[in-house]
Amino acid sequence: MATRNKIFLSGEVYFLTFTILDWKPIFTSDKYANLIYKWFDYMKENYNNKIHGYAIMPNHVHVLLKATDKSPQVPKLIQNAKRFLAYEIVKYLEEEGKKELLAHFQEKARTNYRAKHKLFKQNYDSLIIQSRKFFLEKLNYIHKNPCSPKWNLAERVVDYKHSSASNYILGSGVYDVDVLEI
Repeated sequence: MATRNKIFLSGEVYFLTFTILDWKPIFTSDKYANLIYKWFDYMKENYNNKIHGYAIMPNHVHVLLKATDKSPQVPKLIQNAKRFLAYEIVKYLEEEGKKELLAHFQEKARTNYRAKHKLFKQNYDSLIIQSRKFFLEKLNYIHKNPCSPKWNLAERVVDYKHSSASNYILGSGVYDVDVLEI
């Protein structure tokens, strides 16, 4: 995924997506998904950023994020997220003895980068939401993604645990988001 938007405007909502290298499934349990929630909490507490929607897929993350003037620019936010997540994911993989995944991420780091492990694709997707229609389009995409035939992770959007669909449809979900009236 290419970084499509290099302009940073505080106070705007961004549609962000970043992906595990080679689409390896990492966010497959609560333990790993909780790392994303920790990142969300950090951004809310330290920058007053708001999460308006999200879906944590097995190998990528979608988020609708409102960045404040206290927030680092999006490239720095994503860089910091990837660094934090990679460190914690590697720790969990080591604890669980997932040697094959660790070896894969080590090999990628050795051949392409100067790090012990390379877990994320270099690029990410970043789009500024410029209209209500575009917001709804991205929110619906995020919520329907787990139910798509490609993923088949849930039958109904509210059945997928690690998404903000329940927040919008049922009024609450696993992670508390700033629901926008739509």
